[in-house]
Amino acid sequence: MSLLRQLTLAILTLLLLVWVGSVAISVANTRRYLDRQLESHAQDAATSLGLSLSTSVEQDDRATMESLIDAMFDSGYYRSIRVLDTAGTPLVERTQTSSLQDVPGWFVRQLPVKTPLGEALLMSGWKRLGTIEVRSDPGYAYLELWGTFRDSAALFALVAALALVGAMGGVRIILKPLRSVEAQATAIANRDFPVQEQLPRTPELRRVVEAMNRLSGKVQQMLAEQITLAETLRAQAYRDPVTGLGNRALFDRETAHLLGSQELHFRGALMLIQLREFRAYNEQHGYAGGDELLRQAGDALRAEAAAFHPYCVARLSGADFAMLLPRTSSDDLAALGEALAALLSRLHDGGLLSAFDGGHVGIALHCEGDTPGSLLSRADAALRQAQTDGGNAWRLAPTTEEVRARSASAWRDLLTTSLQQNQWRLFAQPVRRLDGNGTTLHHEILLRLPTDEGLLSAADFMPMAYRHGLATQVDKTVIGAVLDQWPTAGPADLRVAINLSAISLTDVSFHAWLLQTLDRHPDRASRLTFEVPEYGAALHLPALRTLITELARRGSGVGLDHFGRGFNPFGYLAGIKPSYLKVDGRYVHSLPQD
Repeated sequence: MSLLRQLTLAILTLLLLVWVGSVAISVANTRRYLDRQLESHAQDAATSLGLSLSTSVEQDDRATMESLIDAMFDSGYYRSIRVLDTAGTPLVERTQTSSLQDVPGWFVRQLPVKTPLGEALLMSGWKRLGTIEVRSDPGYAYLELWGTFRDSAALFALVAALALVGAMGGVRIILKPLRSVEAQATAIANRDFPVQEQLPRTPELRRVVEAMNRLSGKVQQMLAEQITLAETLRAQAYRDPVTGLGNRALFDRETAHLLGSQELHFRGALMLIQLREFRAYNEQHGYAGGDELLRQAGDALRAEAAAFHPYCVARLSGADFAMLLPRTSSDDLAALGEALAALLSRLHDGGLLSAFDGGHVGIALHCEGDTPGSLLSRADAALRQAQTDGGNAWRLAPTTEEVRARSASAWRDLLTTSLQQNQWRLFAQPVRRLDGNGTTLHHEILLRLPTDEGLLSAADFMPMAYRHGLATQVDKTVIGAVLDQWPTAGPADLRVAINLSAISLTDVSFHAWLLQTLDRHPDRASRLTFEVPEYGAALHLPALRTLITELARRGSGVGLDHFGRGFNPFGYLAGIKPSYLKVDGRYVHSLPQD
């Protein structure tokens, strides 16, 4: 029971006790007073009649006796009047039943009123002629008592109503800081840390609010310290301190995960970039100059690779850099090789390198059965071949098997035709709890593209969909197909997770289409969760917050996929509150060893 209800009941109980006590005292006093009044009234009437009837009784004048008694009895204030002779025989008798129509029966039964007997002797000198008995009618007494009780009850009801209204309003005002404290505690549990600026005037409540403010600030500080520590440790373990790129440990972990994972189906390329004679450059320009060269080269590499959404850009050692890229077309691969070669020339043009021959690039395409060592070895061999070709050259390593590399136009035609003809295959993969029952949380939708090579996974074709601006169209196709093919005979609690591309987060027209589509399927929208890659979420936080808010109104959730892949600070999570995080596989797969 809420505190407001408890206080309301307490106030009502107190008022009721006060009213019952006051009514009991008032009614008791009134009844005693009326009892005395009835007794006095009956005795006065008996005495008066005794004096008036003495002569009539002595003369046995019944007509006069009846006239005098009727005149008094008809006033209605008496229940009975009797004239008795000396033997007790009634000479004249008048009786009537009390009229209590305006008084409830239960009230009469609970408050009996005495009807006292008034007596007087009929005398003629010293001779006794008889007795007269008079009983007053208690009906008027009951009316008086009922009126007193009724007026008291009405007054109590009015006072109680006013007291309740005032008490409820007052209690709400008094308890308002407590409701704010409750909201503050809920916000802290949801990773928000508000501070109440307006403090209550009540000292006790003020101390509670101040304590909650201190708690909110302390918890926020503790979490910030933990996040900072985690980010610092992660940077020390996996980030190169000079260039801000990944280090050799990150590159090795990334390569082992991509090539060893059965889920990702990695099909891509490894690029090795090496600056020439970096040791001599350090000796000539000093370590500060060498660090500046590495920073400039790292920034340029990051910028060139951004359009290809690389898995990793790292500095391996000295002036050796590496990039892991998803599958690209043959045209794009050649264009990137040329761009990297031109980048090395720009380092010379910018005055960082004294010699035009700035470095070389070696490229190796991933083949079936490649291990991290074999892929790195072939890329290194291509790098050595490029060094024999001349300054700023690049070389693609030969493969041990036939690798089908489509051109950019071939990829565009394949994806466009598949979108137009809806040539997609959808699979549902259950996601289960790690408990004894293996409860299914939801089903994740997996997209496959049929080709002459077989079914291509999303890791094979989505990089090219990004390159040709078709990723949003793919998202629309998947969402529409899932909603249209929703099983009508499935379980009532069926939940489905659909992957969204990062580019869709910034597409305003896609947002409008998605919300309108969900509005047409409200029963299914409440059982949908959309997964977005963490790197896209971190880059487009305002758009993601807006999308999460709109989806939440329709019952849909948002999860973050590949969490922990980049070097994004963890603090941004507090602002978006995703439904869940899917920790990137490279953390989970290496738990037994690292």
